Amino acid sequence: MALKDLLALADDKLHEVFSSKPHDPSKARAPILKGIDRTAEQFAQTEPARGRKWFKVANSVVELNLPFAISGKSTFYIPSERFPDFLSKLKATVESGELDKEIDAGAGTTPPQGKARKPRSDAGQGRNGWSEERRAKFAATVAARKAGAEK
Repeated sequence: MALKDLLALADDKLHEVFSSKPHDPSKARAPILKGIDRTAEQFAQTEPARGRKWFKVANSVVELNLPFAISGKSTFYIPSERFPDFLSKLKATVESGELDKEIDAGAGTTPPQGKARKPRSDAGQGRNGWSEERRAKFAATVAARKAGAEK
């Protein structure tokens, strides 16, 4: 009877609660704030930025791809003269915590990349090089060149 009472107090379903770490919004904001600062530095440089970046510039318009969505959008188009202002307001908004839900929803995602290429039709078969027909034709042309050079 005492054993049943003892086991009734334990609950194995609490393992998930025990294992989970408490959410800290400031830790989730840190990489976003770092990315905003890096983007501002890259945009201010006179040489083209190297490495991965969140933005592209064309025709005095900046395309900004964020790793999270704001109002369902992760890509924004901003006139290049207003881009530093946009970044400073974005940084202030992130620091204030207004975008914590959006950042959490987009956690672990990356900005959209190029489309994946479809696999080759001969993928997995190994490439054999030239066909036997092609090898024979090449050997014939080499022999003809040698015969012409000997004359």
